Amino acid sequence: MTSQVHPIVVAGVDGSTQSFVALDLAADEAVRRHQPLRVVAAFLWPALAPVAQIADAGFTDDMLTAAHRMLEEAVDRIRHARPGLDVTSAVVLGSAAGVLITESQRASVIVVGNRGHGGFASLLAGSVATQLAAHAHCPVIIVRPDADGGSSPADTALSRAGVTASPVVVGIDAEERTEAAIAFAFEEAANRRVSLTAVRVWAEPPSSGPDQFKPVAYEYDLARKTAARQLAESLAGYQEKYPDVTVDRELIHGHDPAHELRIVSAEAGLIVVGSRGRGELAGLVLGSIGQTLVHQARCPVAIVHPAAASTELAGAGRP
Repeated sequence: MTSQVHPIVVAGVDGSTQSFVALDLAADEAVRRHQPLRVVAAFLWPALAPVAQIADAGFTDDMLTAAHRMLEEAVDRIRHARPGLDVTSAVVLGSAAGVLITESQRASVIVVGNRGHGGFASLLAGSVATQLAAHAHCPVIIVRPDADGGSSPADTALSRAGVTASPVVVGIDAEERTEAAIAFAFEEAANRRVSLTAVRVWAEPPSSGPDQFKPVAYEYDLARKTAARQLAESLAGYQEKYPDVTVDRELIHGHDPAHELRIVSAEAGLIVVGSRGRGELAGLVLGSIGQTLVHQARCPVAIVHPAAASTELAGAGRP
């Protein structure tokens, strides 16, 4: 366990079933990290609400009271299930994306659902989750509708018995800066006491000449060896730092990394991918791999971009 520069886990909730699954995962993260949990509900007046209703004090009080009640019930459930966990909460006025991005400035990780039910300004609408993943100041874990939060009853029982449960998977791309994602994935695997699967999707370079769609054996073998070397170099130092984490290296031949990682996610407890830095023009939107996994992965997805994880690496110490 390493110290964190930002010792708070943040969960965004909106009252939907999926947001409560995300809250459970966030509580597990807080327990594993020995950090407090902050539960946040963003509140913004519905765009289609009549002006007269918004101006009415009774309507205003009812809306806010409902938001506070939902949040209080969610927090009470977490406190009951995890009596030793330090939990605080707040209903914050503002747009969902803006509120959560601001909250991420002091968080070690923020956890949300992929979609909500439309209540409380659609806190967990898909576009909000995508904006958060692209612009957050810390790693973001997004829970998919058909994901179990990485802690199914079977996995929980196995974990308590000391048996390895679903692994953490990290996607490694030599052309993208995935060092921060690798560091986060190792930390998650160590905290969860599960194995780590490092995946490198590779493809041979296009061939030239009349038979251009059939690459020669030399090109195929060279591309595979290059991918294997890049995978080994990416992991250098981390296995020594995390000796208790079993690491499996997986080379997958394919031309669509997002598609291949989506398939791998079916057997994972968490899949971790890197993203472009927030300060770059290309980072104004989430990368294609992150976009695909946020909408199609079969397990929770962690999006980690370099700027978001820089303080995490500083606190943990790079290998």
